[in-house]
Amino acid sequence: MAGMYYLLLGDFEHANERKDGITLTTAENNECILETVNLSKKYKDVYAVHNVNMTINKGDIYGFVGENGAGKTTIIRLITGLASPTEGTFYLFGEERSGAVKNRRVAGIVENVSLNRSMNAIENLKYQCYICGITKTNEELAQVLADVGLDPNSIGKKTVKNFSLGMRQRLGIASVIIQDPELVLLDEPMNGLDPQGFVDMRNTIVRLNRKGITFLISSHILSELDKVCNRIGLISKGILLDEVSVGTLHSKSTAKTLIDFDSAEEAAAAQRQFYASEHLNSTVLSDKTITVYGSADINDIIAFLVSKNIRISSINLKEKTVEDYYIEKVRGQNG
Repeated sequence: MAGMYYLLLGDFEHANERKDGITLTTAENNECILETVNLSKKYKDVYAVHNVNMTINKGDIYGFVGENGAGKTTIIRLITGLASPTEGTFYLFGEERSGAVKNRRVAGIVENVSLNRSMNAIENLKYQCYICGITKTNEELAQVLADVGLDPNSIGKKTVKNFSLGMRQRLGIASVIIQDPELVLLDEPMNGLDPQGFVDMRNTIVRLNRKGITFLISSHILSELDKVCNRIGLISKGILLDEVSVGTLHSKSTAKTLIDFDSAEEAAAAQRQFYASEHLNSTVLSDKTITVYGSADINDIIAFLVSKNIRISSINLKEKTVEDYYIEKVRGQNG
């Protein structure tokens, strides 16, 4: 539901020990915090999520990347217990979700952050403590604010209605870390932020991760997740296309060269010359630009085009981005 907000602190159902014999592997202490097994959710006759198998290990900042409607929020709702799977299951800290057990090791924000805008930051945190049945001193709450990059002294008694969007987002995160969770799920936390807001949010997530919090972050802003996450899951139309470490993704990346021309006719003529001479066959023509995929020598390209009396407007070498990788995976999935 658009505009709805859920602040979740440990109301998750899981009790049974794992019984399917699957070995959990992770980078830190062989501890898998979250694993989904053929997790599916169907609405009427349509799968919003279908057979998703993903793992989040202790210490991960796991980025969940997909277009709007890809199934990211649905999976977070399933994990947080706001929706029930149609098929499949999932495990939190090695235990299957089945019995009603309070677990304050997990917290999350689903959809939009909702705060009392007539209160200041400390007052909002105190109210959240009251809801959760915990007690924190003003000094402890000030430290929570500092952990998310909000200076208690500078914001003082300023009410939330006077906060920027980025400050409200970070105050929302402060609200979910009050009970010291080990796993935090954030649904589109960077949505609508300005460039400085992106930087502040990245710094907040990294800072909390260094304090021991594991993150699952959903977003359609691939370039931003690439800068903060160590692992990324790519999802489209409810299907998990790939899980890859950012390091592996970068190592797999191939360069592409963009050649711009003054007119579409010149670009088409250049591509015909490439094909006729069997020179740079891996090209894609789009209006006034030719994209050359794979390794290519810019000087060689320029010399070739000069020999054919074809002028170029500009030529640039670009590394493959997360967006490129995602688009390739989606195209492969759609055949």
